[in-house]
Amino acid sequence: MLAHNVAQLTLGGGFALLLALVTAGAAKGLIGVGMPIVAMPLVSHIIDLPAAVALLSIPLVLSNLRQAVEGGGTVIALRRLAPLLLGFCVGVVVGVKVLMSLDDAWLKPLVGAALLLAGLTVVAKPDLTLSPISERVVAPIAGALGGVFGGFAALSGPIVFVYLLATSRDKNLFVKHASLYLVFASAVLLLVMSSYAYISLTDAGISLVSVLPVMAGMALGARIRPHVPIKVFRLMILLVVFASAAGLIVVPLLQALA
Repeated sequence: MLAHNVAQLTLGGGFALLLALVTAGAAKGLIGVGMPIVAMPLVSHIIDLPAAVALLSIPLVLSNLRQAVEGGGTVIALRRLAPLLLGFCVGVVVGVKVLMSLDDAWLKPLVGAALLLAGLTVVAKPDLTLSPISERVVAPIAGALGGVFGGFAALSGPIVFVYLLATSRDKNLFVKHASLYLVFASAVLLLVMSSYAYISLTDAGISLVSVLPVMAGMALGARIRPHVPIKVFRLMILLVVFASAAGLIVVPLLQALA
């Protein structure tokens, strides 16, 4: 699937794909999050959506691994996140089934809607708090929704981040929980797609190689972080997300009406 898409790329298409991965990595290097939100709309205009999800699977694991394990308390954090992660495991199976069963004419508007939801989540920055009892009820639901969006659009983060913001005591704890969740979610997505033969060893190899431009972008973003106003860069990311989401929604609909 992924290997076939990459083999059909022209030289210009290959360069565009490389630039998209570097740009997504730069977004993460600058603001710490947002890699899949930037990567998915850019990459999905170059290769098929299922191939784009496969391409991003390993970079999503490795780009969050350091933040997931640093600072200690990883086992305790995983124990607390267990209901969320179990919910994700259920949702991701549904999401992958949607990804592989729908035609692009339907799938792209669906992904566009997911991107709009992700962008609106970033803009709204909902300030919520949950009691311990509410947390136990909401956790598996948030995880399942994250799994569905992660399965068909590699966007497992935005909805779950709202939940984590409502349950994390401070910023450092949020970063650790979010990174642990993303590592787990991306690894499970890779395993589920592999179990359904949607990712071959060659596809996995290509995804692994794509880590290099992502990491290069992260290093670049980290270096220019002190010199670029974060609010300006967030606005640029949101403009890319909303423009790409609109394209994913409108273009297939116009083609269907033509």
